[in-house]
Amino acid sequence: MRGWTHYFSGLVMASFFPQLLSDLAKGVMWPVLAGVAGYLPDFLDFKFKKWLWKIDFVVDPAPRDPPRKISPRRARISELRALGKWRFFYIEGAIQEVIEERDGFAKFKVSDDTGSIIVIARDKDYYNLTRILGMRISEAAKIGKIYRFPGYLDAEENGEVYWNIADAPHPQYIASAVAEAIDRAYETARMVTVKIHNIRMPGDFYRRFLVHYDEKNRRIMVVMGPLVSTGGLPLEGSDPPEYRKIGVAETKYPFRKVYPRPTIIDAFSGPEIGYEKVGDVVEEVFIPWHRGFTHSITGSILIGGLIGLVSLLFGYPNWVYLTLASILGYLMHVLEDQLGFMGSNLLPPMTKRRIPGVMLGPSKQGLMNFATNWLMLSLLIWNVNRYMPIVAPPTPKIIELSTLLKVTPEVGDAVLLLFLLSPTILVYIWGLIDRRKFIERYRLKIEEEKVREAVEEAYEETSGF
Repeated sequence: MRGWTHYFSGLVMASFFPQLLSDLAKGVMWPVLAGVAGYLPDFLDFKFKKWLWKIDFVVDPAPRDPPRKISPRRARISELRALGKWRFFYIEGAIQEVIEERDGFAKFKVSDDTGSIIVIARDKDYYNLTRILGMRISEAAKIGKIYRFPGYLDAEENGEVYWNIADAPHPQYIASAVAEAIDRAYETARMVTVKIHNIRMPGDFYRRFLVHYDEKNRRIMVVMGPLVSTGGLPLEGSDPPEYRKIGVAETKYPFRKVYPRPTIIDAFSGPEIGYEKVGDVVEEVFIPWHRGFTHSITGSILIGGLIGLVSLLFGYPNWVYLTLASILGYLMHVLEDQLGFMGSNLLPPMTKRRIPGVMLGPSKQGLMNFATNWLMLSLLIWNVNRYMPIVAPPTPKIIELSTLLKVTPEVGDAVLLLFLLSPTILVYIWGLIDRRKFIERYRLKIEEEKVREAVEEAYEETSGF
C-alpha cells in the first residue's frame, strides 16, 4: 500500500482517543505523530535499510547509457571480453569485410578505433538490421560509413568470440547469475542477495523477462519477453526470436521458491532477491531487506514507546494516549501488509523469518487496497461522529441513529459502524473466497505446469541453448 495510506491509518488510530481528537481540534499537533508512526515501517526500510543492505550479485543485463538513462550503452570493441558474454550493448564502427551473406544470415567484420570483431546477424535480427541500414550488409560495406550494431558478445563452440546482433540481452546471462547465487548460498550457509536490474529501452518501453524456478530439475530458466509500456501493455511484434529467448542454468544444490508470485521483471526498478540455506535446501527471500524488524509487533511497541517518551519529555499531557495511538498506528501498517503475499517477521527476536501473509484476494490487490482504505475512512467517520459532543461541546453527533431506530446511543453507534463497514466486509469475504481458489490452483500447480511445459517446449526447440 502507498505511504500516504499508512500515514492515514495511523491518524485513524489517534481518532480512537477523544483526548487526541480534542487536541487536534485545538490545533495541537502532537497526535499527528501517530500518523508518522503508521508511515515509519516503509520509510525505515526504503530510505535506510535498503541502502545499507549488502548486494552480492548485481545482474545488469543491459547497462544504460549514462546521458540518456536508457539501454543500450556503447561498448568499445577492445573492452568486450571484459564486459562479459550475453550483456546488451552496442558497438559502433565500419563494416570492413563481408564474409558471408545469404537470405536470413550474414557474417561480417566490424572495426572501430580500438579493434575489430566478427559480427553475426541471423533470422529476425538479420532482417531488422537490413531494414535499419536500408540495404543489404554487402551494400553497406561499400559505402564505408560508421554504423551502430546493438547486440551481445557470444562465442562459437570452438571458443571464437563474435558479436551477435540483437535487440535484447541473452537470458543466459541472468540464468547463470541466479544459479551461481543459489550455489554460493548453499556452500557458504549465509544469505546471498542478487539485484536484478530491469531493461529500459527508448520510447519509455521496458523489456520484460521471467525468472522461472524449476525446482524438480534444479534449473533456473529465464524467458526473455516483449517490450512493454510502463503500464505493462506489450508492444506487438517485439518478442525476441526463439534462438535467444530462453536461458537455462543448472544448480548444484536443491532450491525452493517461497514467494508464490512469478518473478516477472519489466517496468520500474528490478527486485533484490535473497537466497538462504534452510536445512538442506536454498530458499528464495523476496526483497530480503524489507518486512523484517521494522514490520513487526516488537517494532511497533518500540517506536510507539519512543514517540510517547519524546512527547512526555516535551511536556505533552496526553502522552499516554499518544503512545497507544502510535503503537496502534505502526501496528496497523504491519497488519495491512500482512493481508498480502509477502508477510512480515512479526515477533522478533522470537521469530527469525517472515510469517507468510494471508493472501487476501490475490487476484484483485487493487480491490483489497480500496476495501482497506474504506475501512480506515469508516473508522475515522465513526470516531469523529461519536466523539463530537466531547471534542466540540455542545455540538451533537452528526449522525444519530439511536433516535431514528429508538435504541440506546451505544446500539445506534454500533449499527452505524456496521453500515459503514459493510463494503469492506463484503470485499473481504470475496477476498477469502478468492484466496481459497488461488491456493487450490497453486497446490495443483496448474499455472506453474503450464509455464514449465511452455518453457521446456521452447527449450527443446532451441536444442538447450
